[in-house]
Amino acid sequence: MKTKILLGKDNHQLGDTIGWMGQVERYQRTSQEEVHVFCDFSNLFGASNLHTHSVDSPLRHQPFDKNFIIDFYPNNRERPSTLTNKIHCIQESGLIQTASEILGFDKVEEAKPTISFKPKPLKTKKPIVTLASLSTMQQKMWNYKNGWNDVISYLKKNRIDVVSIDRDARFGAGYPLGDIPAFTPIPSRSIDKTGGGLRIAASYIKRSMFHMGLSSGLSWLAWALDKPVVSVVGHNNQRYDFSNPYRIQNTSVCHACWDHHKMDGDDWYWCPENKNFECTTQITPEMVIEKIDLILNLNKI
Repeated sequence: MKTKILLGKDNHQLGDTIGWMGQVERYQRTSQEEVHVFCDFSNLFGASNLHTHSVDSPLRHQPFDKNFIIDFYPNNRERPSTLTNKIHCIQESGLIQTASEILGFDKVEEAKPTISFKPKPLKTKKPIVTLASLSTMQQKMWNYKNGWNDVISYLKKNRIDVVSIDRDARFGAGYPLGDIPAFTPIPSRSIDKTGGGLRIAASYIKRSMFHMGLSSGLSWLAWALDKPVVSVVGHNNQRYDFSNPYRIQNTSVCHACWDHHKMDGDDWYWCPENKNFECTTQITPEMVIEKIDLILNLNKI
């Protein structure tokens, strides 16, 4: 049986692709079919049991015995006619469950994809921790003032350097809102290794003790590379992400708005409950350091 799986027809995000690819590998192992998967970041994956192609490969238009499109299907979005099994909307499921249901699994199980890349040699004298502090909406960032720098100061006291590996050294709406600048920079106390691309980012993650960040693609990459991930999250529920004992979310304040509202991706400062991003302003550096200490104690620093 020759099967085609398209990851993200209308979604080209790194984290989503990584989360879904694990389920594709799981599907091939259980079905033993010849699986061809078409996706962004295809060079990142190296499972020997899959035929991985770029999303624009001409092979995508050849006939296949079976076809799957793995993508998000909110309540208001029409599902492809090929989907005959029950698919919960993203507000009720999450990244991994969505792919699991589309591929016909009765049981949801996390599965990491096989990441294949040639690490770049790095010159680092001290132990390092990687950091990805920027994202595509203000609500996804940690909005506690100077939070990351406070955490970095703590790590420096433990003789650990923090390396920023975001795509950009600053990112934002392009116009300010209150105390939020037009462009948020990476923390000033971190080492700037931004803009190096996925190979560089993955190389630093592989070299690191653990990764710090948000509910974002580089956190998913660190998870796939078997690194602990200290993540600060406000806007979504745990089920949207991989299982993570180092995830920080303040459930005593407004949080997980993605469960209750249709996201307005055109509004950088979208906060549907108009609470000034209290989901993350009420996460303190002490909460983050508490999770970090769990890792440092395990590593006996």
